[in-house]
Amino acid sequence: MTTTALPDWFQTPENRFRTAAFWFWHHLPTPQMCREAIADMKRAGLGCILVQARLAMPLSDYLSPDYLALCRLVSDLAEEHGLTIQIYDEYGWMSGHGGGRTVQDADHLRERHLFWTSGLLRKGQVTLRISDINTTFLDFLGPAGRRWTYDGGEPRWGLWQIVGGGIISSRTTLQPSQITFSETDEAGCTVQITAPDLPDDTQVAVFVAATCLTSRLINYLLPEAAERFTDRVYAPLQDAFPKAEAFFFDHPYAGFYTWNGQNSGTEADAIRNSLLWDDSLLHTGINCADLLDAVYGTDLQAASRRADVFEIYSRQMHQAFFGTLRRWCDAHDIGLTGHELLPHVGGWKLLGGLGSIDARVAPGVDYFEVDSFRTQTVTDAADYRPQLSSILGDSLARAHGRTRCTVEQYSTGREAGRPSLYGQWDLSLSRLRAQMIRHILQGARRVLLHALFLPDAIHPNPSHQSDPRFDFAPGFNLQPWWDDAPDLLEEVARLSAFLEDGTPIRSVALFYPLEDLREGNNIPDCAVHFGLWAEALMDAGVEYTIIDERQIREDTVCNGWLHLVSGQFDTLILPAVTVVRDPQTLSILQEFSCTGGRLLRSGAAVTTSRNDRTRRIEGPVTTTSEITRLIKETFPPPLLSIEGQPQRITLQKLTPSLLRIAIFNDSDQERTARLAPAPQERVLLEWRCDTAVAMSPVFVPANTAFTLFLMPRQLSTFELSVTTAAPHCFPVKNKVSLPAPYKKMLENGWIFQAGPESRPVPIAVECGWEQQGFEHFSGIGIYTLHLSNFKRPHKEPLHLVLPKIAGTVKLFVNGAYIGKSTENRASFILPTPNKYLKIILHVHNTIANTLYPAMDLSLDPKIFTSGLLNPPYIWNGIAQIK
Repeated sequence: MTTTALPDWFQTPENRFRTAAFWFWHHLPTPQMCREAIADMKRAGLGCILVQARLAMPLSDYLSPDYLALCRLVSDLAEEHGLTIQIYDEYGWMSGHGGGRTVQDADHLRERHLFWTSGLLRKGQVTLRISDINTTFLDFLGPAGRRWTYDGGEPRWGLWQIVGGGIISSRTTLQPSQITFSETDEAGCTVQITAPDLPDDTQVAVFVAATCLTSRLINYLLPEAAERFTDRVYAPLQDAFPKAEAFFFDHPYAGFYTWNGQNSGTEADAIRNSLLWDDSLLHTGINCADLLDAVYGTDLQAASRRADVFEIYSRQMHQAFFGTLRRWCDAHDIGLTGHELLPHVGGWKLLGGLGSIDARVAPGVDYFEVDSFRTQTVTDAADYRPQLSSILGDSLARAHGRTRCTVEQYSTGREAGRPSLYGQWDLSLSRLRAQMIRHILQGARRVLLHALFLPDAIHPNPSHQSDPRFDFAPGFNLQPWWDDAPDLLEEVARLSAFLEDGTPIRSVALFYPLEDLREGNNIPDCAVHFGLWAEALMDAGVEYTIIDERQIREDTVCNGWLHLVSGQFDTLILPAVTVVRDPQTLSILQEFSCTGGRLLRSGAAVTTSRNDRTRRIEGPVTTTSEITRLIKETFPPPLLSIEGQPQRITLQKLTPSLLRIAIFNDSDQERTARLAPAPQERVLLEWRCDTAVAMSPVFVPANTAFTLFLMPRQLSTFELSVTTAAPHCFPVKNKVSLPAPYKKMLENGWIFQAGPESRPVPIAVECGWEQQGFEHFSGIGIYTLHLSNFKRPHKEPLHLVLPKIAGTVKLFVNGAYIGKSTENRASFILPTPNKYLKIILHVHNTIANTLYPAMDLSLDPKIFTSGLLNPPYIWNGIAQIK
């Protein structure tokens, strides 16, 4: 097969397609560290960097003159090396506090919360207590997190205020004179309710507000807080990074407090955390009766009012914080990006990742509204399995006339059964590659790595607030395999550039159930159903876009199609949707169904609207166990499909006769993919993302299927075009002549060095080096085998096959470099040998062997394994790995 060089935009992708990375500063680096780090980032193939101060850095260093001077140096160095900069806007995260600078000398901007409690009247009186106000959300950060969030490390409360109270069952409010404080202190308050006209056992509730006097967090309801944040944080950072393309906000955080007396024996648990509070909410449509329903109500009327409360509440937060940031950025000619709290992170179900909190109380949940303030879309992804983040991000962008997104990829220890902050120092380059490819295929333009570390981060200073070694590890650049990362990052950047043009072929819309989320108690059914649909559609190869209700307007339906900014859809899926906001939406969906559109639903037979429960649509319901079956029965086989599941395929239409196709074998087994026959003659041209060349085109006759053979974790990208002739193309061959079988096992005679300077020792190749005396070694393991009197059996090429490896591997034969692999299986074509072969393998493992034992973390040899795990062999023909 001949190869042809492809366009420059594919060979050398622009920075917008290249991997980005947070650069963690656990202390102020030296100028020389900065120079070396930026040069290494360029060598690795990164496109964009974001400096981020971490908890190990003393707060006094953040935004200090020395800090800003180093930022200016990094800005200059990045420009010199052709890297772009985005400005991470926080110390740690929780955008808005600015390391405490926003609320410094401005106590009225500190977080202020609404608390409630209830009880039964006896003889016209009841005494109610709010105490033990606590947030467990940050407990995984330990004492360092408390010191970061609070002056003195503990929350102290004051400026107590009675907001109102009332009778739970009737929405009747009490007079202000009937509610008084009998005690207030830094830990809570005691409230006395006097209502002599009410009978015994009347259930009453009270709402009080207080400010956390020691908190560095802001009240996101106040535009002044965001204005002060921009003045104290954005302005100096933009001056230090004058050519940055955007500011990046991260996870604005609303406290998530719980307290003793929160439920007071009531059955309702409608809102699980305190709300941020400002009296201005009382002038925007929220009153005490609404709060009674929102917190304690259980009927449909109460659910509607709860949705009203959260709509008003979130709109004020979004406008006050994100709106203020966006106006500042527009005025200073810089973009605004970043991501809010995403409780689905790490999975598919909408509340499945952070189910212990009530995400409605934070700036978020209405992701489509939040995205309207951004100039670029970013979502958050946790750990290394398929999840919702990328397709959601792309859907948000398309709803606002943009395309694709950045996905922040971070690592927790939870995936491996260890504490979150311990992270994944055992992350392999193969697992990282697979996750990055998944993100790109599902709608990401690039991945943002979390994170690069300073070189001395693995040598902690005991005086630090936190141990940088276990700050969401890994520090990717400290992994032994980082030297092998450039080829991977180049491959992924080319994949992204390849998929930039054209329009994704998606005719299915998955409805985002915002109203159900707003109305619901605990975790509503829609959160689970949405995730089941999203995952099952993706695995079945049915491409889809997530849409929100605001996109469905009167003019969007035509002959059974929804014509939206984000695409054209003949199928709409309602995942356990019981309610929409606008009754007009129900009419539009009814018209869509009646004119030929396909309306699928699960979990709820009836959908009503928030403020008109008499309006409804009904339809057949699918149970959760039937979703996968229904998808298979409803949608025809795709143009290109992989045998079995999951499907990892995306198609981009450039013209009616030209498609771009990317396909990824997301498994450890060889698989085949079938291109369905078509009435036209077609040409299949492979663009190699790993080498930036095009293979000789393949001619596919009309009415002929074509089969692709995919190695484990193989990525293939093609242009498929319709043609009327087949000049200079290779036709599909039904039969291939194979050489006589030959296989030589190489199970004996290997020697091993734990690094280039160590003494060579014999080693077995059936198990990792940890089981052979090198359990604490991280670095380059060198395997060497001498073959004398080697007799070549045929003239056909021979392959060195490595059936199972843990780590990246480079092959040298007789002193010559042959190639490398990042996967856990590999095959290399051997050069024409003499009678003597000297085979050398350099295997880069992870740094887990060095770091985790230092924390007394037991290492399972089935997981923490490095090197050759099955005997290599020499084989002829196509390298099939068994």
